[in-house]
Amino acid sequence: MCSLHRNHRQWGFNSLRWRLGISYAGLVLIATALLTGMAVQTAATISVAAERERALSGVKGVAAAFSDALATAAADPAQIAREQGLAAGGRVLWLGPDGRVRVDGSGDAALGGKNIPLPTGLLEASGPRAGIYDTGSTWTAYAVTPLAIAGRSAGWLLLVRDLAALRQELSALQRRLWLMGAVLALIVTAAGLVFANSLARPLERLTQAARRMQAGDLRQSVPVEGGQEVASLAAAFNDMAARVAALDEQRRAFIADAAHELRTPLAALQTLAEGMRAEPGPKPAGLDGFVRQTERLGRLVGSLLTLAHLDNPELRLNLAPIRVRNLLEEAYWTVQPLAAARQIQLQAVASAVDAWVRGDPDWLHQALVNVLDNAVRHAPSGGWVRTAVQTREGMVNITVTDAGPGVPPEALARLGTRFYRPAAARERKTGGAGLGLAIVREVLHLNGGQVTFFCPPGQGLGVTLTLPAAPAEHKPQL
Repeated sequence: MCSLHRNHRQWGFNSLRWRLGISYAGLVLIATALLTGMAVQTAATISVAAERERALSGVKGVAAAFSDALATAAADPAQIAREQGLAAGGRVLWLGPDGRVRVDGSGDAALGGKNIPLPTGLLEASGPRAGIYDTGSTWTAYAVTPLAIAGRSAGWLLLVRDLAALRQELSALQRRLWLMGAVLALIVTAAGLVFANSLARPLERLTQAARRMQAGDLRQSVPVEGGQEVASLAAAFNDMAARVAALDEQRRAFIADAAHELRTPLAALQTLAEGMRAEPGPKPAGLDGFVRQTERLGRLVGSLLTLAHLDNPELRLNLAPIRVRNLLEEAYWTVQPLAAARQIQLQAVASAVDAWVRGDPDWLHQALVNVLDNAVRHAPSGGWVRTAVQTREGMVNITVTDAGPGVPPEALARLGTRFYRPAAARERKTGGAGLGLAIVREVLHLNGGQVTFFCPPGQGLGVTLTLPAAPAEHKPQL
């Protein structure tokens, strides 16, 4: 089955307001990442340089104290190392010329006489040297200087400072900056959404007004607000809508006036033709064709008047509960003479549901008659036209199918458009001017329903009239 579907884009996270808000938040987060990285890197560089200078100054002081104290034989190197370590805020080790530990200011005797792992090249310096090293779990500052006692080389003095506190401070700084960035991103996102909403609201109103115009309500106007560009767009839209509404009013007035003016001479022609047909004796050549054309012209004028009436914005409907079975019976009775003349069988598929709809009885009767009339006229002689009724989710579907030639699938989208007739499928001599289904579409729209065209399996055309079901409490007692 090939049917006509219309999709409407959903508004959500793809809307302008969300795109702008998320864009602002993304920019803030990117800026936060860059600034946080730069701030932490700068703070780390400054702090590491300060710690390096502090360690270098400390190891120089330790070396001077060691040299002065060890000049006397009574000095205790371990005691000096402990005191200098406390003063320098680290751990002092005295390494011999071979790099083995002679004295450990922490009192750890286990290191005595052993080589300890040190950064490469640390003991190769000829003078004081300091560096910061990342051991994986923490940062450590190493400062080393040669030690001379009484003018003779006595190895090296090593000052070791644990910088775990510095690393924790930098990590805390990074977390604070990220938190500030996240809060700022939320604030900017909220502000961006407010700004985007002020920009998107006029555009949404324009979109809604344009959709209402597309649906046939041409009298639209939107507030002129927003930025200069959006306000100019709204003003231009209002001018355009006013001109379109004025032109449509002129069009409707012209059609109504033309149809009214044609009715009198057309009635005279029909009376003359019928009189000539009723006279005894030979008939003028082409009289039957003349009569058919006047009848066709009469239907065209009637359709134009009907459309002009439907286009009137002041049209008021007489909405009431309608039994679908009665609606079908009255429509069958109306088209039965034409169906009998063409030997068309009108078939109704039995329905177990006593369906009711809510709408204007007269207009819905005309819409259903138009659909049945269209099906009867295009079904082959001796064929059939079938109706079926279904209810679904608070709606009632009345489907009419015929055994006619059908229409190509690409023509389904244009069925119901005024004056449109698929030339390849329906020749001019087999139907009207393409206004019958246009009337059906307008009537269904005014009654809160819709019409759908489809290609049933095999051949023919399917037309489904979908109408809101009448609430049970509103149905009259029969």
